[in-house]
Amino acid sequence: MKKLLLILLVLFTSFSAKYDCDWSGITFRQISQQGNAFYFETNMHFDSCWDYYFTVYDYQRKVEDTMDDWGGWFGVQFTAKGKYQARMIAFNRCKGCDTTFYVDIDITIFGDVKGTYKISPKSCKYYSFEMTNMKDSCIEYYWNIWKADDWINQMTDGYWKELSDSALYFGYSWDEELIEYYNLESERVFNYEFKDSGRYILIAQFYNKCTGLDTFMFSRLSVCMGDTNTTSSVKTIVKNADLRVIGYYDMMGRQVDYMRPNEVYIVLYSNGHRRKIMQIQN
Repeated sequence: MKKLLLILLVLFTSFSAKYDCDWSGITFRQISQQGNAFYFETNMHFDSCWDYYFTVYDYQRKVEDTMDDWGGWFGVQFTAKGKYQARMIAFNRCKGCDTTFYVDIDITIFGDVKGTYKISPKSCKYYSFEMTNMKDSCIEYYWNIWKADDWINQMTDGYWKELSDSALYFGYSWDEELIEYYNLESERVFNYEFKDSGRYILIAQFYNKCTGLDTFMFSRLSVCMGDTNTTSSVKTIVKNADLRVIGYYDMMGRQVDYMRPNEVYIVLYSNGHRRKIMQIQN
């Protein structure tokens, strides 16, 4: 009888500990989608008691894979249509409690969509843009055009043309001062005349306002490049000899002294320029 009471006491203590953890301030959410590549993040941090890890469950194969943690967020590229679930398993070692946060994924939701453009034969600065018509009242259409930063302007033509979307996503500064155009209301088709020649990033975004999911795609534009009759803007820059690194920061904005492999960090330079970097370790 005493042994039974001891077992019940241990079980009661174990179950009671699980109710001591407060999960209310923890978030896990999808932050973006690029075709079949999805990105997720959490505001949870490591310490001596709290910990977490990411997984993705494939309903077709009935397999759960553990994902690499890129400093509070991760990305996954799906190669087959179907249903999946992104998960964050969070736990507290000190109190012995755990829980699972999840986001359901259906990568067939947007199907085969495109964002295309045409250049006017009369002017190399005049473009017409169009996204695939989804014929769905829930879908909204948004465009972003960004000017090239110093990193892009220093590339050769060949490297710029072959630059992958992932390299562009992580390497570009995304400085708000470089925004050339964006629409606040849904706009599937629009025309735009660039003021200056140069390199630009075009982002076409499909947003489903009923589900909250979106997908976007990159295009690299070289506006009037090689046309000697066009003028380009002049921008004052800091000479390389005067440029210095101010500090390194993680994705939460905290300054760091050491960069861990396979995690994204932000480098701040003396001219105010910021750049995302990642040290790859196989």
